[in-house]
Amino acid sequence: MTPEELKALKAKDPATLSAEEKAALAAEESEGIDEEQVKTLISKHVQDALAARVDEISEGIVAKFMKGAADSRKKAIDTAAPQGDKKADDTTRQFMKALISGDKAACKALTTSTTGTSPDDGDAGLLIPTELRNEVLRIAETQYGLARRDMLYLPFGGPGNTRTIPSLGTSVSVFWTGEGVKKTSTQPKFNVVTQTLAKLAAIVPFTEEILEDSAINLTQLVAQLFAEAVSKEEDLQFFAGTGAPWTGILNNGSVNKVVQASGDATQLTADDLLDMIDKTPSGALAGAKFYFNRTILSVIRKLKGSDGQYIYQNPGQGLPATIWNYPYETSDAFPTLASVTTGDQYILFGNLKQGAVFGDKQQLRVKLLDQATITDTDGSTVINLAEQDMVALRIVERVGYVVALAAALTVLEASATQS
Repeated sequence: MTPEELKALKAKDPATLSAEEKAALAAEESEGIDEEQVKTLISKHVQDALAARVDEISEGIVAKFMKGAADSRKKAIDTAAPQGDKKADDTTRQFMKALISGDKAACKALTTSTTGTSPDDGDAGLLIPTELRNEVLRIAETQYGLARRDMLYLPFGGPGNTRTIPSLGTSVSVFWTGEGVKKTSTQPKFNVVTQTLAKLAAIVPFTEEILEDSAINLTQLVAQLFAEAVSKEEDLQFFAGTGAPWTGILNNGSVNKVVQASGDATQLTADDLLDMIDKTPSGALAGAKFYFNRTILSVIRKLKGSDGQYIYQNPGQGLPATIWNYPYETSDAFPTLASVTTGDQYILFGNLKQGAVFGDKQQLRVKLLDQATITDTDGSTVINLAEQDMVALRIVERVGYVVALAAALTVLEASATQS
C-alpha cells in the first residue's frame, strides 16, 4: 500500500471500513510501534554505553588526581620514615576517635592501665594508652626536656603527692691523733628535703581530619606536641621559676652563688666563670656542666684566660664543646643576654645528677575540648574550636623537682657595679 492510499484509508470513517482495510491499518500501526520501540532500545543502549564510558574516564581521572595529591602530600609531610610501630599508631588513632566520639568504654578498653583516679573522672580525664604515654616520655626525655635529661630521675610510686629524700649535709671529718690518745668521734649529717608533685597541663589543638589521615604517624605527632609543650614548661619552672608553683635553681637561696666582678651579662669575664668552678666542691665537679641561654654563648666565645687562650673550645674527635674544659648546655628557660639586669642569676654550673631530683607519676591523662575558645602560644591569636572544625586535647601530668644537694650547684649573679 502506497503512502497516498494509506493516508486516504485513515481518512475514512472506521465504521465503513471493510475487513481487509481494517487488517491493513492494523498491520501498518504494528510496524510503526515496533520501529519506535527499536529506536528507544537503541537509544537506551547508546546512552548506557556512553554513561559507562564516562564513568570509566571519570574514575581514571579521579584516581590519577588522588594519587598525585597523595604523592604531593607525602612530600610535604615527612612520612618517608615514620617512627614507632603500626600497632602503637593504630591504638592511638582508635583511642583518639573514641575520645572524640565520647565512647569512654572504648577508651578504657584501649588503655592498659586503670590504676589511680577513675579513668572517666570529669576533672582528671582519661588515662592515655601505654604506647602513647611511652612515646611522650621518650621524646620529652631525649629531645626537649633538659631537666628530665640531666637531673636525677626518681619516679614516684604509691599514693600521695609528697615524699622525703635524704641529702648529705656534712661529710665525715678526720683528725690526726697520737698513740693512746682518745679519738674524736664524728659522723655525717643528713638533711631531709621534701619533694612535692604539682599538676601540669598542656592544651594542643588540631583539626578533626588529621585523625583520618593514615599517612600521618599520629602517635609520633601527638607525642611530639605534648612532649614539647610539657618539657619546656618543666625547664622554665625548674631552672628559672619564681615560686608559682616552683622556685627554680637560679632563684634558690641555698645553692652556691658567685657575684660577677662588674656589670651585666654583656660584661661577663672568664674569671667570673672560673670563680663558679672554684666555688663548687670538688666532689661535684665530675659530671658538672655550665647551663645558660644560647644568647650568652656569643659573649663566652670571645673570652680569654690569663694565658691569652680562648676558654671556649670547639668540639672535636667525638668530644663536646667545652668552657674551661667543662661541657655546657643551652636552654631557652634561662634568661637571655638582653634581659639580664642587676641581681639576676643567669648561669648555672654543677652536677645536676647530684644536686637535683626530678620525679613524676607516669599516668598521663587526656581530656577532649571541642567547644572551648583558647589562646595560641603567641598570647594574642584566639582559636574558636567549634567555628574552625578543630578539637583540642588537654594532657595532664603530675610532676615535681627538688634541690637535694645545694652544695653541688653554683649560680652566677649579675653585678650592680659597672666597669
